[in-house]
Amino acid sequence: MMMNHLRIPLLALTAALAACGGRGEPSTARTESPKQAPADGQVPAARIQRPAPGTGQPVDVTNPALAAPRRDGTPQPAAAPGQPVPGQAPAPAPAAARSSDRAAEILTRVEQAANGIRSLEADFTQTLNVPLLGSNQRSVGKLYQRKPDRFLMRFSDPDGDVIVADGRYFWLYYPSSDRTQVIRTSIAEGGQSVDLQQQFLSNPNQRFVATLAGDESVAGRSSYVLTLVPRGASAYKILKIWVDKEDYLVRRFEMTEENESVRRVELRNVRTNHALANSLFTFTPPAGAQIIQQ
Repeated sequence: MMMNHLRIPLLALTAALAACGGRGEPSTARTESPKQAPADGQVPAARIQRPAPGTGQPVDVTNPALAAPRRDGTPQPAAAPGQPVPGQAPAPAPAAARSSDRAAEILTRVEQAANGIRSLEADFTQTLNVPLLGSNQRSVGKLYQRKPDRFLMRFSDPDGDVIVADGRYFWLYYPSSDRTQVIRTSIAEGGQSVDLQQQFLSNPNQRFVATLAGDESVAGRSSYVLTLVPRGASAYKILKIWVDKEDYLVRRFEMTEENESVRRVELRNVRTNHALANSLFTFTPPAGAQIIQQ
């Protein structure tokens, strides 16, 4: 079984990130139930009490500044909710909150950029690290996407491997693994989509908790690095995307699955909104090959 390809569901995800599976170990969907907060949105701090020295009176030590009694042995009065404690500097705005706000702004720009793309062509490099097997795989090739239902990944390494969406079917042919077998799945019946935007970039701020992790260079282009955690059930637990600072297209995508396998796809020489002929997205099974319907 070739580990350097994406499973069909992941294929559509990869396209959406770029835009606008190959095989691997199965992933386990993950759902987290949100914790309930008080109606006013404030999370109360835990209250801890202990006897004050020399008095035996309980003292609120939720805040260390309130734990020490006065010189006469009586406890410090509790500060009103939301008020600063005497002698303690006000807490600065959390850096995490600022990072999340900026990440949300960038994701909005990413979604807008994706909405303007009708077609995409790029060179890709894909890597897969599977800690459970101690394996690392790498593949390269050319990727083509035309909305809403055409997709092609043509591999040059392993040479001859191909994934095609012709508007009706996904075709997966891996001669590097088995020249006698072709996998076919119906796009409609399988619930698959080749529109990455629809799968991934539609309402991203509602679907992910996003954090701005910094910035890096991808193929010589300055990019924002965003960490995305799905809010609901997903085949992956963490996504990272590298967003071009000029055109807000995703140039690199990395997914960490529940089993800690890490898949990364990087796009270079990206061209958008060029005419892509129907003939590019056709596939004819080799003579004698067995077609396996999934």
